[in-house]
Amino acid sequence: MTRTTQWRREKGGRRAAWLLLAFSAYHAPLRAQLPSDYTPMDPIPAVIEALPDPCDNPTTRAWGPDDQKGNLNYLTEERVRENLALMRSGKVYNLAHMLEPGQMGFAAFLDFKSNLGRVPGRGANSAVTNNEETLGYSTFNPNRAGVLQFEIGTQLDGFNHFTQGGITYNCFNTRDPAFHLHAEGDPGDLPSGNPGDDYVFRGHDRMGIENVGTIIARAILIDVGGLLREGETAAGRDADDFPPADYGFSPEELERALLRQGLTIDDIQPGDALLVRTAWAGRFWTSNPADPRTERLKYLNNGQDEEFLPGGPGLDARAVQWTLNRQPVLVAADVKSIEVANPFLQPDPFHRPGHVSWLSSGIYMLEDVDLEEWAADCEQARTQVDEASNTSADGSCYVGTLIVQTIPIRGSGGSTVAPIVIR
Repeated sequence: MTRTTQWRREKGGRRAAWLLLAFSAYHAPLRAQLPSDYTPMDPIPAVIEALPDPCDNPTTRAWGPDDQKGNLNYLTEERVRENLALMRSGKVYNLAHMLEPGQMGFAAFLDFKSNLGRVPGRGANSAVTNNEETLGYSTFNPNRAGVLQFEIGTQLDGFNHFTQGGITYNCFNTRDPAFHLHAEGDPGDLPSGNPGDDYVFRGHDRMGIENVGTIIARAILIDVGGLLREGETAAGRDADDFPPADYGFSPEELERALLRQGLTIDDIQPGDALLVRTAWAGRFWTSNPADPRTERLKYLNNGQDEEFLPGGPGLDARAVQWTLNRQPVLVAADVKSIEVANPFLQPDPFHRPGHVSWLSSGIYMLEDVDLEEWAADCEQARTQVDEASNTSADGSCYVGTLIVQTIPIRGSGGSTVAPIVIR
């Protein structure tokens, strides 16, 4: 029996029971009407009937049965040199959100806490660290401690973050205790796959985020929020109210955003990073400029309490498939889940078709990125210069070099990151 056949038999009828439910993601009406001459570049079926097989999909077939890097394999030394050569102006965009007290962790996990205590300054062997007679008594900060999830704020999700019945990309079984990390002296075991009260789980010895290292990719910004806000204004509605919290972006909208930017799907190469601006995060930045910290925390904590449920807009199931067809190294967005995450419109808030589709297919997820500054610069450039006149996509404002450095936490399903794009 092959590993693929075994996995399919283990899942049995349970898999089919929720597939259609998980992929019946909400898709709101198209806000900006499609022009009469628009033809989809990559037609996607109206209904997505199956998740990618984590044991047998284009990525597993491309990189072999022992691979743990997925589409990161596209980023060869030659590709990295090409991606670094994209930097022209030297403009750096920080895509990370600030971490600060008051920020909530996901669901029931830890909130962000920090202790930046100041005490009188003494160095090694109690040596005074300053000249008190000249400078006065000063302080320094040795007690810089923090408690945070490995995935909080801007974060990169690895392949063991979400699974299909415990199976990750390339058919790794996360429920097999033989592949669990332990420290010397850890008590407990995992009989029949069910942990006891004394069982200590420290991560997986395969598919952990330590396999990522540094990502240096060609990044393409898809400003679908800019496209649809333009449509809102044309329709006489307040563009600052878009998108609503339950909006699902379609593949046709992504393609039209590319066309508006002077790009097509032919300008996307396997191994590129797709960064989708929905304009969701920007709604909070502009809603109360007098109190930016409160507004930022509203966004970062969105979906974690009743006031800000549902969890936020994102790509619908068809758009997820559209991104899979591009074979990117990662998909990113300025929302918490990238795919639409509305627990009121799905049977279970953890049936995330985008999560399991991307991660099962060897594609990383970069969540909670700040794309406002980059998008604003490109919008200004677009109105001043005809982007469609560029002979090369690499000359577009919407193309840059993405650099993501992960924290090598062995066995973790993700890492908080501070990515940048350089143009």
